[in-house]
Amino acid sequence: MTYVIAEPQMMASVAAEIEGIGSAFSAATAAAAAPTSGVAAAAGDEVSAAIADVFGTFGQDYQALVAQFEAFHNQFQQTLASAGFAYAETEAAVAATLNLGAAGAPVPAATIPPFPANLVSIFIGGTGTPIPSPSFVTKANNLYVRSLTTLEALFTPEQLYPLTGVKSLPLNQSVAEGVEILDNTLYNTIHNQGQSVTVFGISQSAIISSLEMENLANGTSLFGANPPPVNMLNFVLTGNEVNPNGGLLSRFPNLSLPALGLDFYPAMNANTPYNVANYTLEYDGFADFPRYPINIVSDLNAVAGILFVHTTYLDLTPTQVNNAIQLPTSPGYTGHTTYYMIPTADLPLLKPLDAIPVIGKPLVDLIQPDMKVLVNLGYGPDPTLGYSTSPADVPTPFGLFPDANPATVFNALAAGTQQGVHDFSLDLQQIASQPPTVAPQFTLPSSPPGPTTTLANFPSPQQVFNTVNKIITTDYAVALPTVDIGYSLATELPFYDTELFLSQLGQGNLVNAIGYPIAADVGLGTVAGGVEFLTIVSALSSNVKDIQSLIP
Repeated sequence: MTYVIAEPQMMASVAAEIEGIGSAFSAATAAAAAPTSGVAAAAGDEVSAAIADVFGTFGQDYQALVAQFEAFHNQFQQTLASAGFAYAETEAAVAATLNLGAAGAPVPAATIPPFPANLVSIFIGGTGTPIPSPSFVTKANNLYVRSLTTLEALFTPEQLYPLTGVKSLPLNQSVAEGVEILDNTLYNTIHNQGQSVTVFGISQSAIISSLEMENLANGTSLFGANPPPVNMLNFVLTGNEVNPNGGLLSRFPNLSLPALGLDFYPAMNANTPYNVANYTLEYDGFADFPRYPINIVSDLNAVAGILFVHTTYLDLTPTQVNNAIQLPTSPGYTGHTTYYMIPTADLPLLKPLDAIPVIGKPLVDLIQPDMKVLVNLGYGPDPTLGYSTSPADVPTPFGLFPDANPATVFNALAAGTQQGVHDFSLDLQQIASQPPTVAPQFTLPSSPPGPTTTLANFPSPQQVFNTVNKIITTDYAVALPTVDIGYSLATELPFYDTELFLSQLGQGNLVNAIGYPIAADVGLGTVAGGVEFLTIVSALSSNVKDIQSLIP
């Protein structure tokens, strides 16, 4: 039984609603800024000038009031987020006190991150997680930050149209608001309170953190020309879409899709003066996208990795994180960012096949060794690694073909075939020795239902009408992102392809001039198709649930 829980989910919902009100108010304020900033005199006489001065004063007072409201709105929003976290954290502490025997074992000391956490550790959620829960904060801290002092959750929008809904913010706006919130928080904590900060970012909040570092370097943050000392701020990032060598957004530099509100941000600055620990999971399609996207098998695996790998950073064990591979950087690199790769055992592309009862695992074991070779060639010449081995700190856009040794590839495929056949045979032997038992799914009813019972359970016409209306609304909502994705591919990609063609042709490389646009289209088309597929599947899942609700 709980006594102090105060519905942090409800607080999260309220905070999200307030964030929406703030966005709308900001838009209205921007629209009114010009008319209320000054009033032109109607004529040259003294009376007109005096009237203009009076209304101009009212306009200036309105602008000052608006600034105060926006500051109050931001603070109130963060207070709600902090309150939800604090209440849930208190309940967790009480539960732990009442159930001492069920307490988990402490996390063992780790060799990473390569620097200690600061006094205050701020945790920001990923896409779809505007307010990190206490469980989120605990897992992220135990795995990556390892702080023994203050832990705080920070509200940010964390929306991504259309993946988080057709009415959600596009990435550009969500990230921009997140950067502003983080900047205000850092300024208040470091400058006003004098406390050092560690920022944990995951997925979209890793982008936010990267852009904040860039603003600090350029003097465009609230700190201006006096950024925080290096001992007052550091970052721990996971699933970073702007990894210099592997981030999906930085793989395709200078691309913009306005219809989707999506800019492909530049690579994270590797020369920031602040300590940064950057963790990536192998085959994470957002943070570890293939360097050679003309390899469609590798692209499909990356898209599957968005669903099956990118979402698992907090599900790892401390041992997996501790055993992360430190990636090489460029010769003479003097920056303060350490890049880690965490291996992934199985290809995410084969996850659906593995889910098939009985025969799924044997089939996966049969084809995965050779499939891995093909997938890994999308990252580089080494058929055993699912990530690029070129310097992790160097922005690395996509290329055409890896410089792979044909003999090495042939030997890897031959060895993979042998391994696959061997594992497949073992699986079949295990199935034969322990045949699966399938319980009967059909039982006779004790007594057939009567007509009165059937009619009583049948949905009313109003329920049927509401369900049909809901299904139509859901399916109609799918049309908008479908049109936006199709429009972006049809209008923006040709311009991007033309730029690639002219750039490579200007360098005298005819092969790349022809191949780069093809590779870009294959990679981006596969990702766009994956997003569309997920949108449709989500709608179909909702439709099925609605129909099931009508079945007696």
